[in-house]
Amino acid sequence: MTVEIVQHVLSIAASLAIILGVVIGLLQLRYQHSLRQAEIAMRLYSSFGEESFVRHYQRVSSWHYPTFASYREDGTADDFTSLMVVSVFFESMGLLLKRGLAPIDLLDDLLSGPVMEAWPQVRPIWVGLREQNHQPSWAEWFEYFYDEMRKRTVKPTDAMVSPR
Repeated sequence: MTVEIVQHVLSIAASLAIILGVVIGLLQLRYQHSLRQAEIAMRLYSSFGEESFVRHYQRVSSWHYPTFASYREDGTADDFTSLMVVSVFFESMGLLLKRGLAPIDLLDDLLSGPVMEAWPQVRPIWVGLREQNHQPSWAEWFEYFYDEMRKRTVKPTDAMVSPR
């Protein structure tokens, strides 16, 4: 082999090494991004198991306020606190989902059941509060989170089967 051939092979190898390094770097960045997404969601999710949150969630999930009027008539300050604690949690998760900062598969695995239980309980209250206070965006990400989880639970075959 001549020196020219060796130099040519080395220059090709150097170019390939640079390309390989860039590809590896991009793959690592992508992996770090997905890890960061999961970390954000898991950090917020950790409050879901705390005793104080569990108490508020239990209170909200066992409510019997079918309308905003019944909530206004019978609701207490503690009910409002529970409404806010639970709603802020799910609102945060819904916002992470909307912004693409938490993968829907992870949120589905962690919270699809609780959000499917909680939103129907608080929906009439939030609809009433939105109207009363002229704040149509209140709890919008909580509702968005519920809607996205609901889409995942409705199977195409369920939608196609018509009742007789």
